[in-house]
Amino acid sequence: MNGHYFEVVIEGHHEFIKGFISGLITGKGIQGEAFFGEDFDIDDESAFEMLTRLVGVRGEHTVIIVESQVMEIIREALGRQGRKGGMNLVSVHGIKNAFFTFSIQTFSREIGKELDHILTEASSCLKIEPPYAPRETETPEGRGVEAYAPLHDYEFQVRGSISGGCAEVFQRYRKLKHYEVVDLGPVEITREK
Repeated sequence: MNGHYFEVVIEGHHEFIKGFISGLITGKGIQGEAFFGEDFDIDDESAFEMLTRLVGVRGEHTVIIVESQVMEIIREALGRQGRKGGMNLVSVHGIKNAFFTFSIQTFSREIGKELDHILTEASSCLKIEPPYAPRETETPEGRGVEAYAPLHDYEFQVRGSISGGCAEVFQRYRKLKHYEVVDLGPVEITREK
């Protein structure tokens, strides 16, 4: 993988496109990865585009972020299939970088430790702003109090944004998404000009 990523927009039924692209990557034995916009809250659709899709003027669009090797295979496969395959390549844009915002609050030491590890690991290859500095509060008098009480013996809090290379940002987003105590903003991308 050379690390250069593209935003690809394909018109067609989302589940069909997702299955086709996943099967194509697996079938070709490519190590590249495809990040589907729906899984990362990437929405490339304006209000007007949504309205035209709802009234049937245009079809459903799927946004996919792929590495250049995968992009070439998609372009080749869709070129052969065309509209008769139920898919149409709408646009392709190179990507400079990606970012997302996050906010975390947990009263579990175990979860706090896991999230601290994920974010500490991220700070070695990604930019976290403001600089990563979680706030951990210990309140011994809160020990033994139930989960929804106003006082807890431990609290882990941090918020900020993570930015950097596409693959690393999307992989970090995927890891953080597994935790209910993490509030994530959508992944936003900066296109090349």
